Amino acid sequence: MSQPIVYGDAISTYVRTVRLALEEKGVSHTLAAVDLVKGQHKEKDHLARHPWGKMPAFEHAGIVFYEASAILRYIDEVFPEPALMPSTPVERARVNQVMSIVDSYGYPASITNIFIPRVLVPALGGQTDEAQVDAAKPQAALFLKEIGRLLDGANYFGGTNVSLADLHVLPVLTYLQATPEGQALIAATPNIAAWMGRMSERSSVQAVMPAA
Repeated sequence: MSQPIVYGDAISTYVRTVRLALEEKGVSHTLAAVDLVKGQHKEKDHLARHPWGKMPAFEHAGIVFYEASAILRYIDEVFPEPALMPSTPVERARVNQVMSIVDSYGYPASITNIFIPRVLVPALGGQTDEAQVDAAKPQAALFLKEIGRLLDGANYFGGTNVSLADLHVLPVLTYLQATPEGQALIAATPNIAAWMGRMSERSSVQAVMPAA
């Protein structure tokens, strides 16, 4: 079977999520770099793979498709071991719920409205929009509170084993933790802080996110 190709930037949260899934499966893959800062995701070659210019795009066995959630489920079905979805309907629904929470609420609050203005914009020579960051903090706090409630006392969002939800959440929280606002919010959610510690010890995380 051909080796998967992930098109995107290694710093992208969703590229990291897809690569984490491949690493958890023990599947070798190629990262075809698309430089986010240089705007290569908006160039013709990448737009042919993803018409909205997002990342990642994914190629395997001659088929190219996009959208991280679709890619993740494809990986879990095509490369069956170890399973990254739980065995029961309720547990699978919980994993899907957490993934949707990340996409709909967690990413916009944590990345778009806190990490990017607080860290990325100044790194590129701009100035943080403090009002944007302040306005996002309640939503980021709610995001952490709710995923903390859903995790409860379990080791992982899928129960005893790592799931797609864990791989979806971690890259977002890793960037959020790089901000003073995120550090305070995560510290206020002890079970999420402990979960991040467990995740950071996994070989997949050390391979894809060595600074995590």
